[in-house]
Amino acid sequence: MKTLYLMFLSITLAGCAGGIASGTTPSVKWVANSKTDSFTDVSSCAVTVGSLYTSNGVFTMTNKYYPYIEVVNGDLRVGVKSGGRFLIPVGDVQLRIDQNKAWTISTSETPLDYVPEGQLKAMQAYAPKDPQQQQIVENAYKTAMDATARSMSPFTASTGEKAQSILKEMRSGKTLIYRTVGLNQAASTTGEYVLDQSLELALRQCGIQ
Repeated sequence: MKTLYLMFLSITLAGCAGGIASGTTPSVKWVANSKTDSFTDVSSCAVTVGSLYTSNGVFTMTNKYYPYIEVVNGDLRVGVKSGGRFLIPVGDVQLRIDQNKAWTISTSETPLDYVPEGQLKAMQAYAPKDPQQQQIVENAYKTAMDATARSMSPFTASTGEKAQSILKEMRSGKTLIYRTVGLNQAASTTGEYVLDQSLELALRQCGIQ
């Protein structure tokens, strides 16, 4: 009886292993994702990759970073963003396409979508009454808030001509590697993706020329 049980168990496990081995895992590819902010009505379309591909969509993971290309209200962005449900700061990043020179994208050049006013209005009551001095205090406070917002941003991206140049290399390249260069990074800080035809298809879906 014991022998028959062991034979049945071995056949069952072999069948499971065969099913796993013969199963096809979805290949990693670039996909387009369009959305409109429910509060600001700002429309955007992003081209990116993920960790899990299903028939219903592409999913990313917390504590991992993903390269992306995005158009927000007509402005092109190229960079790296964090994934998953709980987004984390990215910091400075480097991208390299094939054997070309690596691109460094810093948080200081990252566009700001939203910066909270914080305690600016409350602080104005304690600011110097002299208009010139008051303006100096407000400017210093705003600069500090902008720097904080960029350092805590869940994405780091370049814009303008730099973004166009990086995208041009990506469209003609074969492989993209990237890494974050910030201190005390707890997340997975490096990655590599193939620049195949799925990239061009996703770019067209987003209307990115």
